[in-house]
Amino acid sequence: MALADDFDGFLIDLDGVVWEGRELLPGAAQALRSLLGAGKEIVFVTNNSVRAPEKYAQRLRDAEIEVGDDRVVTGGAATARLAAERVGAGGTAFVIGAPAFKDAVSAAGLKLADGEAGMAADAVVVSGHREFDYGELLTATRALQAGATLFGTSHDPTLPMPGGALPGTGAVLAAIETASGKEAEIGGKPEPHLFERARALIPGAEQVAMVGDRVSSDIEGGRRAGLETILVLSGATSRDEAESAAPPPDHIVDDLAGLLT
Repeated sequence: MALADDFDGFLIDLDGVVWEGRELLPGAAQALRSLLGAGKEIVFVTNNSVRAPEKYAQRLRDAEIEVGDDRVVTGGAATARLAAERVGAGGTAFVIGAPAFKDAVSAAGLKLADGEAGMAADAVVVSGHREFDYGELLTATRALQAGATLFGTSHDPTLPMPGGALPGTGAVLAAIETASGKEAEIGGKPEPHLFERARALIPGAEQVAMVGDRVSSDIEGGRRAGLETILVLSGATSRDEAESAAPPPDHIVDDLAGLLT
């Protein structure tokens, strides 16, 4: 009996689980096609906010994994909604992140503020991006010193990539928290906002598991959401790290194909 037989729905991380950088992980696409072919309900959940959800969905479809745009939930979208709820529609936000993340914050109802105006923003909203610089750190710090509220997509320190992990949102956010003395409210994993939104997309699924590669976000978030948790060893976590976690994942498999054995 395969592990997947115990569940009718899955929330599945992307980076380190389905792909690493631009490369699909071995066997991942076939495993996902098999799960979908067996009628399993799947929502993909990622803290990576470099691209809009529909872009990630298209990348999955390019790999012949047939999912709709609404079956990808990002930490960026969840954080944008959280910030807008906390600040109020029409509030201003200084946003650190990729263009798609800035678009998400704007679409949620906040007005983007840059430069001098950014220092007087109501909120600072952060996601990692490769162009992060001292100017952004300074603007964020000034805004937070003046009373802005800090939001981040995650505290994930790294992002799995071929050849070695890259600094993640957590690294950028740590600099801002250190400089400002403020602690961010997180919209992505492991906090409940993203999980609640993803779980609501598959209301008919009764036995749902969270599948991810990082204990601190995927597994901890799934546990808090009341889901069984499955850690794959294809990304950020070793078997020793997984087994020594407190509490450990409910299940540990080598990769997505391990769900089918």
